[in-house]
Amino acid sequence: MTATGVYIFPSQVYLDADVRQRCLDSRPMQLALDLASDTLSIDFRGVLRDGDEDQLNDPRFRRPLINLMGVVGYQQDVRRRDVQPVCVTGMSLGFISAAAAVGWVSLEDMVRMSHTMAAIEIDVFEGTDYVSVFFYNGDHEAVFRELRAHGVDHLLHLSGHVSSNQFLAACRTSDLDAMKPALMKAGALYKPIPFSYPGHCDLMDGVRKTFADEWHFNDPCRNLDIPLISHDARPYTSGAAITRLAVEQYTTILNWSGILRYIEGLGLDTHIVLEPSAFVVKSMQLDPECGIEPETGGVARVE
Repeated sequence: MTATGVYIFPSQVYLDADVRQRCLDSRPMQLALDLASDTLSIDFRGVLRDGDEDQLNDPRFRRPLINLMGVVGYQQDVRRRDVQPVCVTGMSLGFISAAAAVGWVSLEDMVRMSHTMAAIEIDVFEGTDYVSVFFYNGDHEAVFRELRAHGVDHLLHLSGHVSSNQFLAACRTSDLDAMKPALMKAGALYKPIPFSYPGHCDLMDGVRKTFADEWHFNDPCRNLDIPLISHDARPYTSGAAITRLAVEQYTTILNWSGILRYIEGLGLDTHIVLEPSAFVVKSMQLDPECGIEPETGGVARVE
């Protein structure tokens, strides 16, 4: 009997040697890489083969690449498994991958959207010292309570509820020392995310306005049967919602824990996290309130 499932698309991650090799070894990825190269005038195969760390992790390259990995991985995975996708979702950047995978937007528009978003963020944040920071072993309410008690809560900007004991926020790296006493008292551990600008917070207001003014679809959105669970943990089946959600996500705190609770409540047979899956899988496994046991899938190590 065909199982029911959800496909979960990854957020942007650091591109390491493993991800690089997966893309180079995957034959189905080659066509997608050429499509992106033609669309964005970037030699995706060349950067993967010969690019240094800065070139690989430039968000104008990295984000479209992760989008492509998600879509190609989805196409491969649905052929491998006897699974009927009931819905799709994605953490942050992954929602664009999910939308393209089920046909709401074209692959060309998907990579253009990711590239445009990244270019605007670089214009706003490059040289500002702002980064995204991953917090774990503590909930955001306790952390912000201590920050307020120390008078430094204005230095940290909440970006996402990852789980009951993990969250994402944005700040200047130079402000972390000023916040350290409060963070230590709250028992929170943290790690700045390399090559990562802020997202999903009030710092993004200017980026949101610029993106809303500049973005347009070259291809029309279509309405399909597979819903997308978006940042507000609700299902959408209107292609017209994609533009609105893409704009709103800039200043809307990512409710990833809410998305997981929603999916868990659907009672599906399987929950497949597409590569590169490590951050999303860990967010689920380390969440004491998450009852989902994820499987991984997508672009294989060797084709």
